[in-house]
Amino acid sequence: MGLPAYPVIDPTIKHVGVSKLRELNATALKETDDTFVIQDNNTPLAVLLTYEKFLIMQQKLMSVMNTLELLTESKELTGVLAGIEEMSAGRARPLADIEAELEKK
Repeated sequence: MGLPAYPVIDPTIKHVGVSKLRELNATALKETDDTFVIQDNNTPLAVLLTYEKFLIMQQKLMSVMNTLELLTESKELTGVLAGIEEMSAGRARPLADIEAELEKK
């Protein structure tokens, strides 16, 4: 099983003491893909990750929140369940067929 397509907080990430922060200059940060837990006296204080990883995490979070919102609205959930029932009964059609039919009209 491979790595997930999105960053996850992993207990094997690098732990960096506050005193080591001086070494994490802009050049070093641009060249790393590591995630750091910044700690003081073995107490985690913050997590430092690339902006790209942060954006990916935000997108995944929004996706989950949108899915939860969809599934908590009864009208939307009814539609999703009806669609699943249609597919299970073999009454689904490929999107390409529907688009082709609409273009003819």
